[in-house]
Amino acid sequence: MIPALDSLANGFPWLIFYLLVVTAIYLLGLFIYVKLTPHKELELVQNGNMAAAVSFSALVISLALPLAACLVNKFSLFDVALWGTISLFLQLFLFRLTDAIFKGMPQRIVDDEVPAATVLAAFKLAGSIILAFAISG
Repeated sequence: MIPALDSLANGFPWLIFYLLVVTAIYLLGLFIYVKLTPHKELELVQNGNMAAAVSFSALVISLALPLAACLVNKFSLFDVALWGTISLFLQLFLFRLTDAIFKGMPQRIVDDEVPAATVLAAFKLAGSIILAFAISG
């Protein structure tokens, strides 16, 4: 058979396994974040709150970056699951730390203060990028 097709036949199932593991961790992170957030961010987004949309969009990207870094240096499926889970909890810790530094942020998002949400989003993304690079070594 053609080497490229052999490679695809051997690698494709592993690709699916890695994607399933990372997707499960990612969805768990989204679920935990939504449950821990004092305001109903998704409901606010559905009602047209731009500040909530900015904040939640940063979350969506921020959770993905460290998980992508786990895939870059993967050794095994277990390795990705372990580091992915650790990165998820570190990311959620960074989000809580950011919320503690910027007191009153949940109410400012509820009040649709886009500038405050944009700064919060920048800090979420910055922390995520630093975490991703720390994971990828």
